[in-house]
Amino acid sequence: MHQDRNEINVLTVDCFNDVTGANEDFTKLWDVQSKNHQTLPPSKIGESLLTLYKNFISDFEFSSYILFIPKLKRSYLIDKSLHIYGYSNINDKQKKGIENQLVNKISPKDEGRPPPLDDFLSHITFVEDNKKISTYIKSIVRFKNKELVSEDLYQSIFNEIRNTQAALKNSYIENETITLPRDVLKYRRHITKKKINILLINRLTGIKVFDGPRQIPPPFLSVIEGLDESELKDLLQDCHENLSYAFFDKNGCRNFWRVLEFIIPHLQENLNDDIYQVYEALLSSVKITTYYLTKETILFLISLIKNGVENEN
Repeated sequence: MHQDRNEINVLTVDCFNDVTGANEDFTKLWDVQSKNHQTLPPSKIGESLLTLYKNFISDFEFSSYILFIPKLKRSYLIDKSLHIYGYSNINDKQKKGIENQLVNKISPKDEGRPPPLDDFLSHITFVEDNKKISTYIKSIVRFKNKELVSEDLYQSIFNEIRNTQAALKNSYIENETITLPRDVLKYRRHITKKKINILLINRLTGIKVFDGPRQIPPPFLSVIEGLDESELKDLLQDCHENLSYAFFDKNGCRNFWRVLEFIIPHLQENLNDDIYQVYEALLSSVKITTYYLTKETILFLISLIKNGVENEN
């Protein structure tokens, strides 16, 4: 949901912080500390800022410092309507408790207030977790009709991503040293935005659109009738590559989502339609503007989804 979301391509888990986003070449980092306490008094907020502070004074430069937290007591805030805000939105009374605890964690021997503390606090963004689980998944789904799939499915996708994140923490990297931010990739504690998008599409369609084996879905057999082995191999490869290009192309992916948004409910309601009937219905409702979405590619996508829907029933 961050304004820079289009730049973020990699998410590292428990390397720099709970989660740290990075652009493709790791020249820009978004640092996130997450706290899931039932309540967050000022002292707990101060403790929660420690890792962000350590990253602030480190040799690595971070673009954002984000504390992701439960909804704070409204009495702590100046503008109580905000759920994303800077340190300046916190009342002076609570600031005192936050800073006292943070200073104590930074300098337990009472060495005084660290010089960069005020600068650090001015860079903090507080983000309150005040949304349903499904909202986070809906925010990355480009369907116009967000109710196209059930709340349960959105929640299961969220849980799967969360479980993937948790699994990445299993490796031991304590006391490891890196020279450049991108060096963390060698520890394999990261997930790419591309993988999240693939997981999302696969769960929404009920099949593996991109990363599955190159099997032929039965509804597609009528399209490949008469092709020799070489022609068949080329066509399947073209279909898979075209789907990937259409989905991951920044300018054309919206058209891919519109196509997907039509096919899924149409097949759920008209499962007996053959793939050509679905294709004709699609053309009458959605304008195909993406070069990669050829007729054969769309028929292949319809065949995959039709096969997935049939297996669910």
